Amino acid sequence: MAGYVEQRCRKAGLELSRQRVFPDRENVIAELRVGRPEATLLFEAHMDTVSLGSMEDPLAPKYRDGRIYGRGACDTKGSLAAMMHAVEECARAPDELACDVVLCAAVDEEHAYQGVLALVESEITAAGAVVGEPTESSIVVTHKGCARFSLTTRGKAAHSSVPHEGDSAIFQMVEVLDFLGREVEPELPVPDHPLSGPATMVVGTIRGGTQINIVPEECEIEVDRRVVPGEDPRRVLADIGEALRTRFESSGVDLSLRELLLDWSLDTPPEAAIVRAARGAAAELGLDGTPRGASYGSDASKLQQLKGIPSIVFGPGSIAQAHSRKEWVLVEEVGRAAEFYARLARGFGREADAGRR
Repeated sequence: MAGYVEQRCRKAGLELSRQRVFPDRENVIAELRVGRPEATLLFEAHMDTVSLGSMEDPLAPKYRDGRIYGRGACDTKGSLAAMMHAVEECARAPDELACDVVLCAAVDEEHAYQGVLALVESEITAAGAVVGEPTESSIVVTHKGCARFSLTTRGKAAHSSVPHEGDSAIFQMVEVLDFLGREVEPELPVPDHPLSGPATMVVGTIRGGTQINIVPEECEIEVDRRVVPGEDPRRVLADIGEALRTRFESSGVDLSLRELLLDWSLDTPPEAAIVRAARGAAAELGLDGTPRGASYGSDASKLQQLKGIPSIVFGPGSIAQAHSRKEWVLVEEVGRAAEFYARLARGFGREADAGRR
């Protein structure tokens, strides 16, 4: 995938570099420089996908009824294809740009965000960024982050014919789950942010025991707590840990907590130059440019929180198709996204100049 992106961008005359993230897994960075580094616009979309799951022939794209089917078609090859096309168009007429343009095709968005974190640590800077994700061609300025963690209970193994000689870790976990459902979840904040929606918490996995005739000595759950603008994921996790310690420290439940992944929410001000330029591009195409929120996360929050880059999320397709058994994206919508990205690039530098004045 990285090789294909590099080949396309090199053919368009862009400056190319690769950034190592893991062995044999690299970000591809393409740059179109017109002498406006202070007004650089960053396009970012990820190359990785979720697992293939139960899709039929998931790596063979199929065109049917105006749609492309296949794993990653919606999340987020449609956005990446549109961004590549837009940057190619800009490279044909660089005199129409008032900003430098950088495209990053990143790795590892679906797992631990190491691709965008590597980009954040690089020397690349930008005055604004647009991250490609399926937003149904809407301008997303805010979305949730997460505090993901695991909880493990430990008991004592014994033969199932004499369970009183053991201590079931699964029964211990039942108490923990009850506490999370009765005490922690009802206290989740309902934010006053008009776009983000409420904080949520889901127990996504549970594992315990080794076989039916052994009292289980260990049980583990994994929890996904979605954080909203105004919440710090580290503070959220610390508060959950404190609540669990207070409840179970002297209860006979042997409980430990392990951090899995922390991520910030996104909250870009509507007056930011990137938002104004995006709304202008949307208006030119007859799209609804009303800023919106999303319940999922993206690489945009890292660009904003760690690099200070005002960021939006925009792309073809719907999150309803992402990760699904029949993932697809409308080809017409991909084409419209490409035109949106190109118009955004042509207008962004002027918006950034207006903001400085």
